[in-house]
Amino acid sequence: MIKKYILLILLVFLVSCSIKYIPIKTENIKIQEDFAILETKELLLAAENRYWIDEPENITDYFTTFYITVKNKTEQKMKINPSDIGLLDENGNQHDVVDIKYIEDLLLPREFEFDQITDITDDQPQLLEDWREAKKNLILESYSFGVILPNAQKSGFIFFPRLQSKNNYCTIIFQDEQLQFIRSDIKE
Repeated sequence: MIKKYILLILLVFLVSCSIKYIPIKTENIKIQEDFAILETKELLLAAENRYWIDEPENITDYFTTFYITVKNKTEQKMKINPSDIGLLDENGNQHDVVDIKYIEDLLLPREFEFDQITDITDDQPQLLEDWREAKKNLILESYSFGVILPNAQKSGFIFFPRLQSKNNYCTIIFQDEQLQFIRSDIKE
């Protein structure tokens, strides 16, 4: 029980030290809570720079994470591909959505790499259970690209390569629309 409290305090501390981007209101973009909201006749896109707090806990060490919702407002199926979304840093450098399989491979515990699997230790069952939990979280919490049925929506995390800590602004590009964000510690 004490371990859980210590981990919770550590997590709160680490999250408070992380960079948070908040949306900037523009002509086509509304702000609600920390979400930038783009609404057209066909769809609604809501995006928030949100920290990943589940296992694998160290995901924000490697990635800039956004939580998005895309709602199909039409009577037709709508397909959303990873190439429909990009992230620009303040210098205009484009970052593409990172595939979940890449994240799994990057964060795979060393003990489970193919050449290490023969060195079985007593703590491996717990490591394996933790890794299964992390994979389950990635599957359940990540945005699932593909077809959105008529009048339905999909929500989840998308991952980009981590922006440099000195980066003050970023922009999500979605089908030629821009959602701009600024670091929360910058005064506009």
